[in-house]
Amino acid sequence: MADATQQMFEVWRRQIEEGAQAWSRLVAGTPPPAAADPAAFWRPFVEQTAQAWAAAFARAQMPPDAVAQWKSLLDQSIDAWSRALGQAMNTEEFARLLGRYLDQWLATSAPLRKASDQATETALQTLNIASRTQLTAVARQLVELDERVERLEEMLGTVLRRLDGLARPQVRTAAVEGA
Repeated sequence: MADATQQMFEVWRRQIEEGAQAWSRLVAGTPPPAAADPAAFWRPFVEQTAQAWAAAFARAQMPPDAVAQWKSLLDQSIDAWSRALGQAMNTEEFARLLGRYLDQWLATSAPLRKASDQATETALQTLNIASRTQLTAVARQLVELDERVERLEEMLGTVLRRLDGLARPQVRTAAVEGA
């Protein structure tokens, strides 16, 4: 039984090492072609992992302490992934590919977003419901109307103060003449 456990552990260890080496070759190797898929950075490692797992399960029986071995494998896998991804993401090529991917995603999603907005607008018009654009326009008009009312109040206050200033001398004159 211990022999089967050791054999499974060795398969797992070899898989981790070979996966990390595959990543290292990918990172240190020649840059991918111009139309490379960003997934090319992780595909070799995932394929290697799947092949190693398939081979391990085909050859060995599950030992009683398989859970401990499996946890050890997961810990080593996480560590290997962290190192490999750290190396891959620190390359100029990765940054360039990620930038190109984001540009393509934005170029693709912009027309989809526009079509979606138009479909939503049409549906809202059909249902006689105000859209976000219409509500925003009404809110903007309310703010502008409020500002106009405030300006009118200020002007009216100024006019009333001036009229009050003009009326006071006449009241004094009338009071002096009547006395």
